[in-house]
Amino acid sequence: MYSFAKIDDNNARELIYRSIKEGKSRFGMWDQEESLKDKWYGKNAFLLNINTSDWIVHINMPSYGKCVAIETTGTYNFDDGIVCSWGVDFNNYIPVNPNSIIEFDRNDINILPSVNLAPRRRAQRILQVEDFFKSLDNLKNEKYTDVSIQDRAVTHLREDINDVLPTITASIHKMNKSKEFERFLHRIFDKMPNTISIQNGFGWKTDNGADLIVEFENPIIGINITTKLIVQAKSYEGAHFDKNAIDQIVTGMEEYGADAGLLITTATETEALEDYVREMSEKTQKTIDVIAGIDVAKFVLRYAPELLLGN
Repeated sequence: MYSFAKIDDNNARELIYRSIKEGKSRFGMWDQEESLKDKWYGKNAFLLNINTSDWIVHINMPSYGKCVAIETTGTYNFDDGIVCSWGVDFNNYIPVNPNSIIEFDRNDINILPSVNLAPRRRAQRILQVEDFFKSLDNLKNEKYTDVSIQDRAVTHLREDINDVLPTITASIHKMNKSKEFERFLHRIFDKMPNTISIQNGFGWKTDNGADLIVEFENPIIGINITTKLIVQAKSYEGAHFDKNAIDQIVTGMEEYGADAGLLITTATETEALEDYVREMSEKTQKTIDVIAGIDVAKFVLRYAPELLLGN
């Protein structure tokens, strides 16, 4: 199972959307002139591992926030591609079955939360295969469109709680500005299982891009991390457009030899920020992820609820 990230150019996105409906799921690398079978392009080599009956999900297709899932009918191929504004591109393709297409909203209630549909690289494995197929089944059967009588109370309860989450995040921001937010997050990471150590930059002349350095034994918060994590903490209001935090994370990963980076911001994530995170993840070949907006409230409630609710 693979997810292909957003195509930035709107015209190219439309052409790829048409190609999918015609039976070809395409992946681009504008300066590639030969098939992967003839010349090795490391970043695209994963395409050779895609087999018949696998699934590909095109993220932000045909527009931002939407997804197109489709089943493959064969393995990797190379053709004349499509003509884009910058030249010929998207020569790499996987044959797919247009009759298998499922289009849906990325935040559809039928999609299990464990299924990551916000890839931080141009292409990314979907590791939760069973949950992915369950989500597809939910979509096909519109399982949660008409909520059953038994589930109605729970559904409305969740909706009410979701309405409260922005208020919780806003309160976290209000009470934790600047360094206080770093200290607040320090306390949360400190309570996580399997955490070996947490260091912070308080009192340093410079933190070299790392507000927090977290070392742990096992993956946490659903992202692929090995040992050391660089965290940037931003207590903002409104929407987060600032890309500097991501540049700081890159600096921190280089300085401390970290395996991944994480931005935690009380502001809401924007499309521009999402695109830049993907760009820098590709450039560094390391995972960079974001916890933003209401997900900050969820993050605290999951790992350190006593900080909000008391003992």
